[in-house]
Amino acid sequence: HAQTENGFAEPAGAIKAIDRHSVHQICSGQVVLSLATAVKELVENSVDAGATSVDIKLKDHGTELVEVSDNGRGVEEENFEGLTLKHHTSKLRDFSDLIHVETFGFRGEALSSLCALSDLSVVTCHENSNVGTRLVYDHDGRLVQRAPHPRQQGTTVSLQQLFSTLPVRHKEFQRNIKKEYSKMVHVLQSYCIISTAVRITCTNQIGQGKRNTVLCTSGSHSMRDNIGALFGPKQLQSLIPFQQISPTDNIKEDYGLSGAELPKDLFTKDMFKEMEIIGQFNLGFIITKLKSDLFMIDQHATDEKYNFEMLQQHTVLKGQRLIVPQNLHLTAVSETTLIENLEIFKKNGFDFLIDEDAPVMERVKLVSLPTSKNWTFGPADIEELIFMLSDSPGVMCRPSRVRQMFASRACRKSVMIGTALNTSEMKKLVVHMGEIDQPWNCPHGRPTMRHLANLEIISQD
Repeated sequence: HAQTENGFAEPAGAIKAIDRHSVHQICSGQVVLSLATAVKELVENSVDAGATSVDIKLKDHGTELVEVSDNGRGVEEENFEGLTLKHHTSKLRDFSDLIHVETFGFRGEALSSLCALSDLSVVTCHENSNVGTRLVYDHDGRLVQRAPHPRQQGTTVSLQQLFSTLPVRHKEFQRNIKKEYSKMVHVLQSYCIISTAVRITCTNQIGQGKRNTVLCTSGSHSMRDNIGALFGPKQLQSLIPFQQISPTDNIKEDYGLSGAELPKDLFTKDMFKEMEIIGQFNLGFIITKLKSDLFMIDQHATDEKYNFEMLQQHTVLKGQRLIVPQNLHLTAVSETTLIENLEIFKKNGFDFLIDEDAPVMERVKLVSLPTSKNWTFGPADIEELIFMLSDSPGVMCRPSRVRQMFASRACRKSVMIGTALNTSEMKKLVVHMGEIDQPWNCPHGRPTMRHLANLEIISQD
């Protein structure tokens, strides 16, 4: 309770109803979580409207504009007001109707939520209308403007400045836009595959530059044809049946699947520099003490991991130029991923010739490949990099064969088992463990350290 001026006590922080506008924004943020969700909802509305053609246009990966156009039935004039109101839908009237729902959308949430999170406008022409209408809605989903607008049958929904009404979410959205965009493309690929007899295209325009095609299907009645349009007919056989990838030692290492017997939640990397060097055991292990705990560190494994991560971070592989540029036959999505991550490919020794005016899937030609002594690389390594970058765009990564090469180099240059070390040399190896990203395993998955004992428990026994 808080004391007031007149001496009476009143409850502090009394529970009150949140204003309706704020409730609408909060709830909408739980419906539309990402760019992928926004595009998914609009595409589903188009398919539900019987469209045989759906065109998705993005500007600056969706930060400036998301626009979805279709040739569906359009919206009747009597539905203009209720189109974007929360829980307004033509799909059901009561709970029992859920049994008969055969469409993607039915809750009346999507357009209402998108109104709350962006500047939303609609241009629509119903199949029984002679002229289209442009509709503008406010953030509460209320119709604020309407005017005649030329359009063939169908509907276009435009979202400008998605998430602008939630400043923190908007800033996060802009900062992570390439990852958001990549996830959206993957979701859209799924709809492209299952939506037979619907032609789906997606384009993206950066600034005032050329509008590039991200993906496109032909509207075939065959799901197999849709897969061929997305991934290329030459890759169709390898994509069916679906297989992507069993964990390698490197993946296990990155995700801690073969980690050392060490409680990582109780031990952090900054503790390595605090360790006291006790001595060397059997010319292969460093015995350290941290407070009352004893640890045994594999001198070769830990030095190998440090050298490996240094090679990973700082090595720029040199490329060997090809006599004739090589066509790669990439899918539209893979081609876009490669173009947007050219710097990462360059650090891995790959160089390309980009022709923006060429047809989609023919814009990229390989002109240089990395070479290093007995190691050679090719298109398979490029495809692996594209796969990795599609999930983590802009993040520096290496193909698995480059990692294997670095692991081999790191092994050869590291302190070997059987080498005697003085205290300063041992201290240097231990301190290095706190300076790298993953000190817990060597590049081949072998644990770098083990917890030996707690001296307090031993003394109690």
